[in-house]
Amino acid sequence: MLLEQFANLDIKAEPITGFNEPKVSSIPVREQVKMICMSKMVAALERWPEDSDCQIVMVSDTLVADPEDINTSLGQPDDEVSALSMLSHLSGRIHSVWTATSLLVNGEIAADLSGQEENEVLVPDGKKAWIWVERALVEIEELDAHALDDLIHSQSWKGKAGGYDLAGAMSEYAHLVEGGEEVVLGISTICIETLHEIIGANPNE
Repeated sequence: MLLEQFANLDIKAEPITGFNEPKVSSIPVREQVKMICMSKMVAALERWPEDSDCQIVMVSDTLVADPEDINTSLGQPDDEVSALSMLSHLSGRIHSVWTATSLLVNGEIAADLSGQEENEVLVPDGKKAWIWVERALVEIEELDAHALDDLIHSQSWKGKAGGYDLAGAMSEYAHLVEGGEEVVLGISTICIETLHEIIGANPNE
């Protein structure tokens, strides 16, 4: 759905190679995800060649907060055992999902975004950057042995914060309580709106 909104753009998705994610803890998950996204933004800037044809770079990070501790995030499971532990911990509970997304834009095409000043980040070389942090609330139903077995064997936990993918197998067992689905899937809804503004597109057309 998101990519369909930007069908007129030449989009390339790739990991930031060689990036060492900072280890952050003992602070609210909201601040943890922002710090990680900021680090990704700096790494992306360092890899943005001056002669590149790329006009816009987007980086994002998502963390699932432990429903028992606002300063603890549930990372990506290492194996089936850790995935099972995370899913069991989230079973029958409502938890927060925090996503931070940064938009880096070539200064020549950046629009003057009114009302976004508090989100603007100073970057060098005539580029502009903004960062947004958003939260969604997700409720997961009580997961019995059959549901847990289904989720583990689906492999949808791989590479997913909290051990689940709301757009995958978990869609049968979870629903949004508050916020946008995009936030849970890993991108700020405000960032999407801002990108539409920059490129002059209307998401409702």
